[in-house]
Parts: sequence; C-alpha cells; structure tokens
Amino acid sequence: KRLITNRSYYLHLNDSRSPNGNGIMIINSIELRQWADGALETIDVSSLANDSITSSFGADSLYWPADTRKSMALSSATYLKSALKVARSLANQICHAKNNEDGSSNGECSRLLQLPAPGSDWAGRITVHLSSNPIDVYDGDLQPLPFSHDNPRSDPRELQDILNSLIPDESLFAIEDNVLDGASSCDSEQNGVSFHNVARAEILPFPNNDLNSSIVDEMPFIYSLGIVFYELFSGGEKHPAIHPQINSCRRARNESNRFKGDAGEPMSQNGHAHEPNPHGNGCAFDMAGKLSILDKIGDIGDLFDKMEDEDPCDDFDMKFRNKKKGPQTRSTMMRSVSVEPLKLKGLPMRLCDLISNMIDCVNGDLSGDEAYRNMSDVCSDLQLMLNRPGRFLHDLDLDNLSLTGLQLNEALFDRGMDFSTLQNSYRRSISGANECAIIVGPSGIGKSVLANRLGTYVSSSGGLFLSGKFDQLPHAKPFSALASAFNGYCNKISKDHLQTVASKLKVALGREALHLVKVIPSLLTILGDLDYETGEDQDCVDAQKRLQYLLCQFVSVISSCSGSPVTLFLDDLQWADPASISAINQILLMSESSYGKRQFFFLGSSREEGMIDHAVGDMVSSICHFGVHVNIVKLVCMDEEMTNTMVSDLLCLSPRLTRTLSEIIFHKTKGNPLFFSRLMVSLCKDSLVRLSLSRRRWEWDEEKIQSRKLPDDVAAFLTSSIERLPQEVQMALSTLSCFGHATNTTLVKALEGECGSKLIEPLEIAVAEGFLDKVNGTYSFGHDRLQEAAYNMIPPEDRCVLHFKYGDALVPRSLELQDDGLLFTAASQINRGGPAALEDAEQAVVFANLNLTVGRKAMEMSDFSAAYSFFDNGISFLRKNHWREHYDLSLQLFESASNCAVVLGDITSLKLLSDQICTFAKSLEDKLNAMYNTVSALAYGSQLPESVDKCIIALSQLGEKLPDSYSEADTKVYIAQTQDMLKGFTTDQELIEHKEMDEPNKIMAMKFYARLEISFHMTKVEAQPIVTMKIVQLSITQGMSPVSPLGFTFFGMLLARLGDIREGCRYVRIGRKLLDGMGSKEVAGEGIAIGTQIM
Repeated sequence: KRLITNRSYYLHLNDSRSPNGNGIMIINSIELRQWADGALETIDVSSLANDSITSSFGADSLYWPADTRKSMALSSATYLKSALKVARSLANQICHAKNNEDGSSNGECSRLLQLPAPGSDWAGRITVHLSSNPIDVYDGDLQPLPFSHDNPRSDPRELQDILNSLIPDESLFAIEDNVLDGASSCDSEQNGVSFHNVARAEILPFPNNDLNSSIVDEMPFIYSLGIVFYELFSGGEKHPAIHPQINSCRRARNESNRFKGDAGEPMSQNGHAHEPNPHGNGCAFDMAGKLSILDKIGDIGDLFDKMEDEDPCDDFDMKFRNKKKGPQTRSTMMRSVSVEPLKLKGLPMRLCDLISNMIDCVNGDLSGDEAYRNMSDVCSDLQLMLNRPGRFLHDLDLDNLSLTGLQLNEALFDRGMDFSTLQNSYRRSISGANECAIIVGPSGIGKSVLANRLGTYVSSSGGLFLSGKFDQLPHAKPFSALASAFNGYCNKISKDHLQTVASKLKVALGREALHLVKVIPSLLTILGDLDYETGEDQDCVDAQKRLQYLLCQFVSVISSCSGSPVTLFLDDLQWADPASISAINQILLMSESSYGKRQFFFLGSSREEGMIDHAVGDMVSSICHFGVHVNIVKLVCMDEEMTNTMVSDLLCLSPRLTRTLSEIIFHKTKGNPLFFSRLMVSLCKDSLVRLSLSRRRWEWDEEKIQSRKLPDDVAAFLTSSIERLPQEVQMALSTLSCFGHATNTTLVKALEGECGSKLIEPLEIAVAEGFLDKVNGTYSFGHDRLQEAAYNMIPPEDRCVLHFKYGDALVPRSLELQDDGLLFTAASQINRGGPAALEDAEQAVVFANLNLTVGRKAMEMSDFSAAYSFFDNGISFLRKNHWREHYDLSLQLFESASNCAVVLGDITSLKLLSDQICTFAKSLEDKLNAMYNTVSALAYGSQLPESVDKCIIALSQLGEKLPDSYSEADTKVYIAQTQDMLKGFTTDQELIEHKEMDEPNKIMAMKFYARLEISFHMTKVEAQPIVTMKIVQLSITQGMSPVSPLGFTFFGMLLARLGDIREGCRYVRIGRKLLDGMGSKEVAGEGIAIGTQIM
C-alpha cells in the first residue's frame, strides 16, 4: 500500500506534555508560500475591524477590498506570531549550521546542511511543519529527518518506496483514514492541522554537495533570509527590485528539457512544476527506534547516487557560487530593497526595521550602523519579538510617551538569583524553619526594590506583607517602623479571621494589652474598646522587656491565626533605634516550637556599614548563636552586560542597537541602579534621548551624551538634578527633607498654614517630576539619597534655625488636634534646633516642659532610649539657676532621665544625674528616687557590695536600723516576733486583703529592703532573714506595699528551711496571691523563682 497521496506524515513522539507521556503528534508539511496563503485566509479580519473600516466598507468582510483584508490579516497578532515562529526557525537553522561548521572537523564539513545560493529563490525551498497540538513546539522538539542531512540529493518519495519494499510490516506506520483526504491550502486547516500551529520551518537541502560547503561570509545569507522575510510578512509579495531576477530563473526552467514538468509531474497554475518536497509524502516514521532497521541497510546514499538531480536552479546557483565574492557580485546578484511597502501595510515598525537591516547588510561600507553583521543577532531579536511582543515588536504608544517620557519600571532591575534566594528562604520559614533574610548593599543598589518584589510574590500567593521603614532623622514616634508595619496588619485583617485573632490576642496579652495599644494604636480595631485600665507604672526596669514580650505574643498570634503567612519587612535597619533592634531580636528568638506552629518570615535591609558598625551586626550574631539561620543577600552594582539589558528593555530596542549607548551609561554610573535610572530620566528631559515620530522609536545623540559632564557620585548628581527645578520646588523639597523620608499631608498642611509658605503646590510638581511619590496622603522621597540630597542643599548654618522654626510652628497644631505623632515630630524638630536657636529666653522653660511631656509619653510606650533623649534635651533648655527658679521642673526632668538611665544601663549618666539631684534637692523625699535608681543600677551592674552599702545608708536616713551582727539566735527572735504579729490575722484571706501602705517614706523603705534582700540572697545569706522579717513586719504594721509579696515568699522559704514545710508553703501561696493582686513587676521574677522552689 503506497502512502504518497498526501503531504502529511506522523511522528511517534515521547511527548511529556501528553497525559500518558507517549502521545502522537501529527505533523503536516507545506511549502512556505502555500502556508502564508492559508494562514492569511484563516484570519477573521471582521473581528479586527474598527469603526472607520465598517463605516467605509460595511460590516461584512466579504465585501471589503482585498488589499484591506490582506493588510489587516498581515498585521494581526495571530499571523505575526505564527510568521515570527517561522522566521525564528529559519534563522536558527542557519545559526546551527554555522555553529556546527565552526565546531566540526574537516571530515565532518561535508555533512553540514547545504543551503541555497544567496540571491536565489530561497522561499521556494522552504517547508513549514505544522503540529496537531495547539501548543508551541520549539526547535529542539523536532529535528530534521536523518536522510535530509546525510543524503541531501535524495528524494524522500523514492526512499518511501524502498522502505515499503523492505519493511512489509505496516504497523510501523501510524496511518489514519483522514490522512488520505486532501485539503486545499486555503482551508482553515491543512489536513486537520491548523496553519497557526507552527512547529518549525526548514530550508530544504540543496541538491549538490559541493555547493556552499561552508558559511564563511554570513552577509549573503542574512540578505537572502531578509528577502524571505520580506515575502513572508508581505503575504507572498515580491519586491519589484528582485522580481526580474526570479522571473529570469523561471524562464530558464521552461527552456530546459530536464524539467520534471516534461516527465509528467503535476504542474502549478502558472505552468511550473512544483519543486520536490522531501517531507511531502504520506509516510509515518517511528522515531522511538523502529527505524533502527535502516542501520542494517547500509549506505542509502548509494541508492541515490545514480539518480539525476533535476532542480531547475542548478545552473543559476552554480554560476553564483563560482563567482568571486566581492562588492561587484553582491551588487549584481543582491539588490537593495526598500521596506516602505511593508510599512504601508501597517506592519510594526520594528519588524520592518529588522528586515531592512538584514537586507542592508550586503552594502559593505555603505551599510547603515544598524545593519546586521551575524545571524545570531537576527535569532536573538526574533526571539525577543516572540517572547515580549508588547515591548520589542509592536509600535510604541507615542501619544502617551510624549507626555510621560521614559517610564522606569522596578521590574527592569531583575535580580533573578537573589530573588530566588529570598523566595526559597520565605518558603522554608513559613513551613516551620527558623530562618530569616537580610538584604545588604550600598545605597541605591535596589534593596527596597528587591524586597518589594518579594512582597508582590507574597501577596499574590495569598500571604500578608507588612512593611516599615526606619528613618535617618530620629524624629518619629517610638517604634515607628514596627508600629507602621503592625498598624498596616490591623487595617488589612480580613473579617473572616478577625474574631479568632481578637480572642487569641486578648488571652495572650491580658490586661497588658493597653501597653501595646500605645505603640500600635490600630490594635483597637481588632480588640475593640478595652474595659480596663492600667495604673501608673511605678517601676520601669522591666517595662522594655514587657513590651518585647507583648510584641512577641502579638507576632505569634497573628502568624498562627490569620490564615495567611505573615512577612515582616523592615527597611534601612542601619538607622534602627536600639529599642527596635532589641524588639526585633526577641521576635526572631522565639522558641523553636513556636516556629513550628506559625507562618512567619522576617526580611530586613541594611547598608553595608550597618552590618559592621551598628547594632544590626550584633543582632545577627546573637540570633545565629541561638540557631536562627540568617540568609545574607548581598547586592552588587550592575555589570556592563546587565546595564545594556536595562537600556534595551527601557527603550524597547534590541540589545545590539543599545550597546554603544549602554557603554556610555555604564561608564558614567558604574552600574549603580539609582544613578542609572535618574540619569536616563535626565537624558530624556534634556532631549538627548528622545522619541522619533518618523521611526516610532527612541533615538539618541551619543556624542552629546558622551561629552556631557556629570558628577562622580550619585549624591552630587541628584543634587544637581534638584537644582534644575524651579526655586519654590527646591525650597519645598528642602523643607520636606527636614522631616525625614516620608511626611503625611496633615503635617504639610499644618506647616503650610503656620509658616505661611506654599508647600502643597510645589510638592505636587515634585511628584510629577518623579522626585516624590504620593501614596495614601503621604509624600515620600523616591529614594533616601534624594532626601539626603535635598537636605544637603540647606546651608549647615541655617539648619538649626529651620528645624526650630518648623517645630515651633507645629506645636500649637499638635496640641489642638491632640495628635501625639505630630507632637513627637514637633518636639524632635525643636530639639534638632536646640537652645542655640532660641530667640527669647522665656521660651526655654516652655520647650523644657514640652520635652518632659513628650518624654513621659515615650516612657508609656516603653521606648526608654527615646524618652531619655527627650528628657536630656529638656535639661539642655534649662538656664542657669534653674534649680532655684524652676525647681519642680528641674527635679522632674532629672528624675525621669535617671529612671531611663537605669533601664538603659547607663551607669555614668545615672551617677551624674543622681549627684545633681542629691546636691540640689530640698528634702530627703526628693532625693530618694535618685538614690534608689543608683542602688538598682549598681546591682544590675554586678557591683553588689557598693549597692548594699548605699542601700543601708538610705535606710538609715529613712529611720530603718539594721543590726550590726546577724546571729542565728537573733534570727530566731525575729521569726518569733513576726509569727506573733501574724496571729492577729484569723484567715489567710484577711491577710491578703490587709490595708495598703500609704506613707511615701515607708513605701521607699520597703523598696530599699527588697533590693537589699535580693542582694543579700546572693552575697550575705546569714543577713537575709533579718531583712525578710523587716519587710513582713512593716507590711503588717504599715500596710501592704508592691514589694510585700517578695517578703512573704522569702518568709515561706525560711520556714520551710527550718523544717516547717506546711507553713512555708502557706506563706509562699500568700505571696503569690499578693503578687497577682498588687505586686511590683520589678520583684516578680525573684518572687516566682523562689516560690517555685518551695511549691
């Protein structure tokens, strides 16, 4: 049974895309011109019509002019995509032939693909292979049939006859009935296969092995393929410049007696015989291995050595190949061709340019700068058009670009490897791994861009991405970056999880929730109005640890109950305050078991110096020591190749066209992404990079760009860019820079109203110019370096005055609005101005009082570092004789500062502050708090002997005497006395509900006793029982104080040590109940620890 009645064949493929991995892909071969006609006919041009077309020719496309229908079909996305696949496949074939030739030995050269002679009718020797599957089939999926390379003179129809005679088993061929049904080239499908399912295209082997045995000069082949592309994208039209040459070849065919038409071959409509198609037989080959029988046939090529080659263009091609190469040969055989007819058909301008540059390559020294020099560039450009047609194929939107200019997209700066590292780290962390990541690099390198790209990925995959940013200017509220991120979460939480998260948070935070609300105000949207209040915190030693604990509890709850993985990104860690770094450290050191239950990932970014000279480096070392894996993603500047890729993508042009420009850009910017982006925008504004309306693309003046003088670093360049703005815009940017990276419109409007200068309008101009972003009513600089550049434009001698002026203007507005955030900002601005900016000495007291108020608010938020700074600034505003003239204000500032110094462990500052208080205080009561802070700081600093001595001195001044010796007999006497006093309480509950101590001196004495007891427990055990009895006895006679629970707990331990276990446990339980009701957090740890030993 002969299978040559149809031009289709089957290939058995191990196709991994089919369900069983062993599918059958139907391949249909068709000549290029027939394919183009069929593909164009299948385009539904009616769906592409606009109002102008329908109004001119009607709604029915059958009545439209043929030229109109064809032009619309040619410029359709469907045809362009299919034709580009054909073009790419042809270019790849020549590239492979060239690469194989370069890498092959002399003995292998004869096996290279033989190409038609340049200048001949290539289109007539091209076959397009179609796939039955509606998927892209790439060049690597289908390879030319073996005999096409090994025997280029062979006719596959003869090979089919031989195979049929040698292989009687028809099971080798996968034949279906519909294969035998013919179909015209103008049907919507060719033998059941869509014209647009292009698998590959192939230039058929030339029949003479001795022709084109090598590809030394690529230019003729690029030219010839360009002519093919002209015909392909014009819908089969030949340019008049090359038409006579093809006609002369056809006339030569008719005059020859060797033509296949004379032998009875089917003739085409114009009287010419169809050229043989090696793949035009209805044969089916099992590529999985059944053709291995051919290995036993021997050299099949010998079977064809006797066959006479009947190609009509032999003489033409032989003459061309035997000619000497040179300009004369090219000008004779290869003529210049204009692509203007293609442009008139509405084809994309960049596709027309590609074809023009291919045809122009043979003009030698007269070729344009953009003419192609090698086929690999053609392949690359075609691949770009296929992969990203919106950027590299279709015409630019000139109307929009003429208004907006260059549009820099963050996605331009692709860092695939770095992004993959972050992705993998994120996936592991939310799956239970104890892991985080920090992006490190110099300023302007793209740290925030990369982090935000991960944020986009997290959000698109259903996760929550929370972000906050630390500011170089320390003016914001305490924990501002963390507060910004967690406030964002509270505002984003879905209603589906609101109740669950709220109930979990109330259990986890308890009555301490109000302390966290002070830092995260939006937390009230989850918790609702809290029906309890916290009293004034009498101690602050553990307040910072309390807040860290509450933040950890908050993160633990939201990451395990929100229904989505939570990512916390904190930008610019190098500017983080110590309190925030400590809080982050505690969040990352949550227990391993907690990580198994939550979906949480921490991402930070820092400049390189922050990892060395800042607490960030210490934090990383700390968490690594405790088993947290930290991925350090270090970013570097772009190299020259990457810079060219960025320029190419930005200008929507092939990388080969932008290479010289990118070399200039790289030399000036050293590959810094920020410098690069700002420079490209600047070149566009100066029309050194501009739109060409005639060419519908970007063009530039390389000489002027090269000669343009630029600053050596990005900071100086940004400063020069700002200086080119209108004066009022410069002043507005400088004003805004005084408030840090971002400023909300509330502050800007308040400042505008109080200072009487325009800000909103100039800032909107800065937004339009790309120096600022405006999101949700907040102005923010496009980059930190822009903010720095704007700030550096203010003369140093004027900065203090301006800061003071802005702060002074904001104070009334902040008090009127009762906006703590605005009040913090105002106080910070005043402090940056400092006392030197004061114009009136009377203002000193006002601003000292302001710092006292703001510092106490910072203490309520447990940011003792910020609080100490405010108190210290308040003290700096005090004038000489302030202890005499403003005694109460001075005492409150110094006491508050000493309280913060204790928490911060700043012993030196504490001693200085305490000495001032003890020197100028008017009474013992005014000195006691400073004395207690000194005792506590010495104890925390492991200076216990000195702490004990100062404690005893303070108690003596309060009238509390301690014995000089501590014998066992004295201890028993004190125990008996205490037990007798306790007999006055008939029940334990009566003792627990005993009155509270109200005498200030006795309350302070109890605090000193508690501190002394803890010190004696570690240094002088024999004296400790006496101190314990003193605490219990004072509690009975004067009332219970916050440290009374510690005395009863130690009393229980003492009784248990003496053998009375029952009574010992009883008093430990009483101590625990007192601690729950009124105990001080300062002694809670020791009380619980001692009580646990007894219970």
